[in-house]
Amino acid sequence: MKYEEMVEKLFSFHPETKIKLGLERIEKLLDRLGNPQNEFKYIHVTGTNGKGTVTRTIGKLLTVHGFKVGTYFSPHLESFRERIRIDDLFISKENCVSVYEIVSKEAEEMSKVPGMKPTFFEIVTAMAFLYFKLQKVDIVVSEVGMGGRFDATNVVDDPLCSVITIVDYDHMNVLGSTLSQIAFEKSGIIKGNSPVITGEFKKEPLKIIEAKAKEMNSEVRRIGKDFRYIIKRIEFARNAFEFVGKRWNLSLETRMNGLAAINNMAISLAVFEYLDEIGFVKMDQEKVYKTIFTIPWEGRFEWFPSDLTVILDVAHNAPAMEMLRKNLKLYFPTREINAVVGILNDKDYKRMIDIVAPIFKRIYITSPKNERATDPFSIYNWAVRNHDNVGFIKNIEDATDICMNVSKQENSIAVITGSFYTVGFARSFLRGVRSET
Repeated sequence: MKYEEMVEKLFSFHPETKIKLGLERIEKLLDRLGNPQNEFKYIHVTGTNGKGTVTRTIGKLLTVHGFKVGTYFSPHLESFRERIRIDDLFISKENCVSVYEIVSKEAEEMSKVPGMKPTFFEIVTAMAFLYFKLQKVDIVVSEVGMGGRFDATNVVDDPLCSVITIVDYDHMNVLGSTLSQIAFEKSGIIKGNSPVITGEFKKEPLKIIEAKAKEMNSEVRRIGKDFRYIIKRIEFARNAFEFVGKRWNLSLETRMNGLAAINNMAISLAVFEYLDEIGFVKMDQEKVYKTIFTIPWEGRFEWFPSDLTVILDVAHNAPAMEMLRKNLKLYFPTREINAVVGILNDKDYKRMIDIVAPIFKRIYITSPKNERATDPFSIYNWAVRNHDNVGFIKNIEDATDICMNVSKQENSIAVITGSFYTVGFARSFLRGVRSET
């Protein structure tokens, strides 16, 4: 089987849109595969936003300190292979096909039993864990797909620690309509006698996190109490901050931009400080400094190299749009900005557009290339009645091209945002390559 055929089979037989939370199927599937998730150390990361950044940062820090590190992400930006990595290198096409063939064979057998057909995310999670076992990694850092309690990644009983970045409103149709309900679902990753490190500070969700931790006899390390950061300089691609932990005080710089990036790096450093504290790793300050300074993260307030300023940001929910708005005002307080915006159908698109419309000169509504994409014209019909700076271009590549050309003529900023599936296809288009999925 060729890689392209594998991707087509995976997305058609187990479509990504069919989300069905629960642990029974993934536990059965992993059992049929010999429970590969028990063969490595584990760090589990959830949160409404920021979990990808934290997962990658922890993984990079561990890699430079000599560990063989598996990292698991969802969703991907441009290539399916981004989801499964060892030492930040994508799984090869050959290995991807190999583990898929093993996993899909077991999944097909399970599918003969009513209600036991594994979902897309369960198949991919099993592929990742099997690959990590076969490659004999030392440790896996995995982000949750959705929520936590019933997410397919929540199958390791004794992680080194759990991480909850922040709790905010997203996926309310599945996770609940209040911060307490959403926090309850995310707190489901907290395990007995294993600490939880969190960047959450709001009273309502923090109360739920602390109650769950107490129930599980788990220590809580939280931002503002057990660790914090102090911003020293905000300058595009040269941001400086100080991390203050329980024992560490580090002065650092990062080329990653945005307030959220610094916040997420502080959470990652708090995790790394804990791993150093328990003797799992011995921190080399020079390696930490270099890693934090050089780590890239595509599509996260990314300054894309071009003959004008182009910002790619996967702000895929209202809290992320609010952060995008703050960052644009912080870095470009006097510049005009045009934007391409494409949003999926399970998002609060009205609130998302309302948040950023006032700071954009023009908004080009487009359609993310995903089955979950909201009808872009219906979004446009709503937006054009509520904002006077909205246009409609269905094709992402066309919308990107027009936005770039207009912004270049005006010496404006061009922003592409709203979804991984908008930014990913636009990024491939800008790089002159074809997205793998």
